[in-house]
Amino acid sequence: MSVPLATPTYNTAQVLTPTQVPSNVGGKGTGGDYTDEPTVDLTSFQSLLDRLTTSKKRQQRQKSVEGRRDIYAGGLASMMRNF
Repeated sequence: MSVPLATPTYNTAQVLTPTQVPSNVGGKGTGGDYTDEPTVDLTSFQSLLDRLTTSKKRQQRQKSVEGRRDIYAGGLASMMRNF
């Protein structure tokens, strides 16, 4: 004997209307008003760029070293498997 299924209930979408406009809409935010031209200290920017380039080169070199180590270890394991 089968049990009758319960009547399904559905939630209806409820559209809420804002009662108050947030204080940060249409006003000046905390980041400034962007009326001035942006300025960058080129010396510090070049220094940061050089550090980034050096870091990327170091990471690539380390990746290459680890790759060779993995190849060597795999070859050695393959040779040992033959014995």
